[in-house]
Amino acid sequence: MTLIGVTGAPGNVGTPLVAALLARGARVRVLARRPERARAAFGEQPGLEFGHLEFGDRRTYVAAFRGVERLFVTRPPQLSRVTRDMVPALDVALGAGVTQMALLSLQGAERNPFVPHAQLEKYLMESGVASTLLRPSFFMQNLTTTHLPELRRGEVFVPAGRGRTSFVDVRDVAEAGAAVLTEPGHAGQAYELTSSEALTYAEVAAKFSAATGRTIRYTDPSPLAFYRRLRARGVPTGQLLIMEAIYATARFGLAARVTPELARLLGRPPRTFDQFAQDAAPLLTQETPHA
Repeated sequence: MTLIGVTGAPGNVGTPLVAALLARGARVRVLARRPERARAAFGEQPGLEFGHLEFGDRRTYVAAFRGVERLFVTRPPQLSRVTRDMVPALDVALGAGVTQMALLSLQGAERNPFVPHAQLEKYLMESGVASTLLRPSFFMQNLTTTHLPELRRGEVFVPAGRGRTSFVDVRDVAEAGAAVLTEPGHAGQAYELTSSEALTYAEVAAKFSAATGRTIRYTDPSPLAFYRRLRARGVPTGQLLIMEAIYATARFGLAARVTPELARLLGRPPRTFDQFAQDAAPLLTQETPHA
């Protein structure tokens, strides 16, 4: 049976992706920087194994990819120099016998050479490997992870202006990833994955307010104010610069594109933001210490 390697697990997409692959009867190797933590997160399950992979540490590459035929590639958010830190690992994967890769990229990466996802896309397209590019729009779950402290204080704090964003639920992205890695016909394809609506962040705040019964406001900080607050909270500079670039696309009206591609891959409508807000409501109403 084909062995599928998954990077980025546990994680926003990686965790539900592993579950979706196992549900399809696939053999899965979670490739993690701390495999013991991954094992504790997933537990022992039939068809699931764990390997040590740390991008940038060449000593981990050979054993990590041994026996893997298909690979799901996720860029760790702290890595911005992917040519240096990720491409050598993917070269080893190809040499070890990986014949198909699915890349978790970014909506609009083909038009934005400044994001590291674009460099990874270019590498895959030039490598000759059978590849599928998944270009999701902004993850709904980013708001309840990176931006959770502000949300719990009643604030949507992102520098996106009045632009609209076609959000997507990571659970749907994971199902799409499982589909392209286990079904034929996806090699050489690029899929732009969005929900069925584009929202302003003021509308996002209103939906969170309705789901939680609390007042949550969109404060629309300047890019500098956003950078300073999250940097003070310890978010790495490289990750922050990528976030600033992503929010700039929304601010300039470039993130509102809605496509039917996710619905076609899933065979059903994608989850709505209202559904996500209802699911996230208990998390948002927990207390958080003031920064």
